Amino acid sequence: MISRNAPRLAAIALASAAMLTAPAEAADPSYKGRTLTIVVGYGPAASYDLYSRLLSRHIGRHLSGNPTVVVQNMPGGSSLRAANYVYNAAAKDGSVVGVIRNGMALEQLYGRPGIKFDALKFNWIGSLTRITGACTVWHAAPATTIEEAKKKEIVAGAIGTQGSIAVYPRALNDMLDTKFKVVLGYSSAGIVQAMEQGEVHSRCGGDWHSLTSSHGHLIRDGKIRILAQMTNKKALPDQPWIFDYVKKEEDVQVLRLIFASQDWGQPVVAPPGVPKAHVAALRTAFDAAMKDKALLAEAERTKLRIDDPMPGAEIQSLLEGYHKTPKSVLDRVSSYGKPGSNEGKVEKKKK
Repeated sequence: MISRNAPRLAAIALASAAMLTAPAEAADPSYKGRTLTIVVGYGPAASYDLYSRLLSRHIGRHLSGNPTVVVQNMPGGSSLRAANYVYNAAAKDGSVVGVIRNGMALEQLYGRPGIKFDALKFNWIGSLTRITGACTVWHAAPATTIEEAKKKEIVAGAIGTQGSIAVYPRALNDMLDTKFKVVLGYSSAGIVQAMEQGEVHSRCGGDWHSLTSSHGHLIRDGKIRILAQMTNKKALPDQPWIFDYVKKEEDVQVLRLIFASQDWGQPVVAPPGVPKAHVAALRTAFDAAMKDKALLAEAERTKLRIDDPMPGAEIQSLLEGYHKTPKSVLDRVSSYGKPGSNEGKVEKKKK
């Protein structure tokens, strides 16, 4: 005789079995037969895309099961679209990670419109390289040192009002009473050309190593010089460092926040809610890839700098500290991203 409770007991047994097996399956970080998708917030050939594709060719063999790794371009809003997608819509099973602009980690602090994520809830996997910011000047500029820049005006070319190349000179004017005049409207390469032509004197911001790759001959010939390294960690031992000059406590806090995202120059993130075992597997694979001789050889061959990669847990820890920044510091950083009286219109030099 079959009990009327048999179906119910069977259902309970099945549910219990599911409860016992589900955690094990969720915790299994094997990628055998799976695909890992890297969503990059820029179009093909952008630096973030190039680093994403470099990673895609090597990280798979450091994951259990050696999965296929593909790159999906999702440009928009300087990677805001990709960041929002990875956080809200991407699968949370360890099969999707994102490569987003380094500054995206802090922009919610300034109330940027359109942000639909909490940077602290991303699972940060790691960063491929560190950026070395530098304030550079043309060798024939009216001032080629910080002390001289306090006495003589330097015209600094910039792209837009919120980029580092505009923010850095404004910060120096505020903290050190330098006399930078920020001139907007150039492209990144156009600033260097304008320096050669005598239209501007300075490119005060941007990555020093990118400049050495694109205009190494001008640096080797002594045409472009470093006024100051604009970094939290001194990277060039024989060059002046901004913290040799800036000493006031709040000024130091302001600059450290401005420079913060350089430390994770090419960040990789996973969505919130990914099982801890998968996050750990991705972080371990990333760290191993950063030491992979094949990846390092390809990076050197393609001139993609791998400089002091940062583990994901370290990024996560740094962000927790930066997200506790006092409002007075945030307000000052925000003010440097706004047009000021020390800017002028682009006026081409008369020939």
